[in-house]
Amino acid sequence: MSTLFGPRRRNRRIRNLVTIAVLVVLGFFAYRFVSNDDSLVTAVPVVTQEIGEATSGGAGAEIPEPTETPMDSDSVILQREYPWLVPTKEVMELQELLGIAADGLYGPGTRAVHIAALEANGLPLSGVPNIPTGCDILIGADICSVQKGNLMDIALPALTSGLGSISEDDGWYTECARQFRTVYWGALFVDFTRTAYTNPQVERWGIRNTFHVINGWEKMFPGIVRLPESKFVEWDPNDISKTPVITELLVPGGPLIVPESAVFEASIGYPLLYDYSSNKYVFHTSDYEVEFFEYSGSPPGSADSEFHWEFSETIRECEPTGN
Repeated sequence: MSTLFGPRRRNRRIRNLVTIAVLVVLGFFAYRFVSNDDSLVTAVPVVTQEIGEATSGGAGAEIPEPTETPMDSDSVILQREYPWLVPTKEVMELQELLGIAADGLYGPGTRAVHIAALEANGLPLSGVPNIPTGCDILIGADICSVQKGNLMDIALPALTSGLGSISEDDGWYTECARQFRTVYWGALFVDFTRTAYTNPQVERWGIRNTFHVINGWEKMFPGIVRLPESKFVEWDPNDISKTPVITELLVPGGPLIVPESAVFEASIGYPLLYDYSSNKYVFHTSDYEVEFFEYSGSPPGSADSEFHWEFSETIRECEPTGN
């Protein structure tokens, strides 16, 4: 039996061992192959992700919102909100940008040029102030239906209704041997007078304001102030022996109050006359009078120069006393 079965069994065991070894080797290589293949699969998303990041501007990518371009300084100045006839540095900046006289007051002339500039640049008109409605302020005419001689108790409520709140009240004081009370609505003033025998009443009204070279007008204007078209008065303020003569020459009217005397003279077409007794420049028409004097600053010509104006139906003067 040993001869029949011994060598065969041994050979069979050898074959089995060889087969097992081969299977182990094959299994090892199969494991390595599968492991390498898995590593390749897991590497693909990494590559794909990198490619996706590099091409994020493609059709499927999210496009960021564009950054809004800030407005330039000129557009900012044009689109500010401006107050009506209130002296501000902002209005002066606007007027300089518009290339017009920079007095710091936003009035009808500035408004017209401002609107034209906004429309030309396609900008909204939201910052343009409306023209106020109230009393018609015409020098030499009645104001808020108040006339010279009206009682103060009746005139003050009418004036406040048409001009707004009182901005300044000087109270009663004595001048030219008479008692006066001057009440202001910005640059507009009304003089009341009284005596021991009469109740307080309206004496006159007008515009009184000072323009500072640095800060503009000292007081606000309560509305559009106009001068009437009127006749030129020929006279000599330094020769009281010559009677003033009302001529047929017309002085143009309109909103002509400006800081510089030279500009005002050019607007009316006549020069201001120097009055040596008052050290002021004066001008008369058949409907109103003007006083102007200039403080040239210290030293003269410095930035603290001032221009003082008064426009009224009559300029208050003390009666001359005889000797």
